[in-house]
Amino acid sequence: MRTFSLFISDTRYRVPTLTLVDAEDEFRAIGLANERLDASAFHTAVEVREGDQCLYRKTASDPVHRSAA
Repeated sequence: MRTFSLFISDTRYRVPTLTLVDAEDEFRAIGLANERLDASAFHTAVEVREGDQCLYRKTASDPVHRSAA
């Protein structure tokens, strides 16, 4: 197992949320990241990192605006 960092941007907070996940490979880590991105309409982006390297970044297609929060 490898440890990956997920940084989840959320319209309710100024700083991305850091979550550490253990996954067999980067493809599973990316799958987990996409699940987190889809878990809330407030999530605007997710980034997967291993160490200092960014492996993946995705932006939500239709995030909730701050005024709706």
